[in-house]
Amino acid sequence: MEQDIERATLWFLTARGMAAASGDIAVDSQPSAAGLFAQAVLGLSEDACIEGKSPARINRLSLIDCLSGVAALPPETQEKFLTGALMIALLDRRMDAAEVRWASVLASAMRLSTQRVEECCLGARILTDMLHPVPKTS
Repeated sequence: MEQDIERATLWFLTARGMAAASGDIAVDSQPSAAGLFAQAVLGLSEDACIEGKSPARINRLSLIDCLSGVAALPPETQEKFLTGALMIALLDRRMDAAEVRWASVLASAMRLSTQRVEECCLGARILTDMLHPVPKTS
């Protein structure tokens, strides 16, 4: 359980970094999307998520802790984290320069290839479209 809580803390720190890069940490759909992603894609329990994002755990960490943490993850989990962070950025259907930089820093820390980053971008776009479908115009 402790390992899941630590992974949840790292995920929510990663998501918070992307939300901060967007310049608006309080975008309505960001916290719910981060929680949904943690449970549905990362396989974390609700209890692990609640404990992982608690102020006692997350507020003592920095973005440097985030980068060293994601660098130590297994490759498959790294890709999930980057996909989720990109999904957070794309919730408003665009990426600002700071969001692109944070995604780039994450990908560099993870040592992901360009192809893997592109696959993560595609996955994030698909997830974003599932959460916020584009209305059809006639």
